[in-house]
Parts: sequence; C-alpha cells; structure tokens
Amino acid sequence: MAASAQGKMGERPEPIDWVKKLDLTLAQNKQMAEIQENFRAEIMAIRGNSSGDPMEMMILMQDKQKQRDKRVKSILSKKQFKKYKKELKSLQDERRWRLKDRGMGKRNRMEGQRKRGGR
Repeated sequence: MAASAQGKMGERPEPIDWVKKLDLTLAQNKQMAEIQENFRAEIMAIRGNSSGDPMEMMILMQDKQKQRDKRVKSILSKKQFKKYKKELKSLQDERRWRLKDRGMGKRNRMEGQRKRGGR
C-alpha cells in the first residue's frame, strides 16, 4: 500500500475518494455523501450509547454496515458496487494489519522489559 494511504502510526487513513474510485455521477456523489454521513452519525451514536459490551457493539455496527451497503448498492451499478466492496475490504484489511502490528509491538516491549528485569 502507498505510504500516503497508510498515514503515520496512530493516524486515521485519508477518507476514500469515492468519486474517483467509482467514477460517480454528480447525483451518485450527492447520494453517497448523504449515506456516508448518516452512517458516520449512526456509528458515533452507537459508540456514545454503548453499554460497554464489545460483542453487542460489534453486532450493532455490522448491522449498520449492512444497511449502508444495501443503500449504496441501490445507487451504484454492479461494476461500481464491486469496486466499492473491494475498496472497503482493503480498508478493513489495513485496519486489521495496524491493530495486529500494534499488538505485536506491545508484546515485543513486554518481552524486552522481562529481559531487563522489568514486569
């Protein structure tokens, strides 16, 4: 992946430019922006009203993702939707990689502390 897409450690990646990636029409762009904004608001509400149960939160977020994807599918061509899903998968894979990388870093730091007589 390009360094610019990854950003620095701990930073959020740049938002995906759906107009370029999917060659959206003006009408599609307007609808897509509305769908994404509603999705972000719903996700923020879930995070804000969370009971603290990570499984419950994950299920709610997955449900919102399915709703969003259904709405997106209704405005895109089959070819555009295929690209859309591929781009989302790539973004998810990148997030998983960064989380895994952070975890590995923590384990390595803990091992180093043990070797030096720390924790």
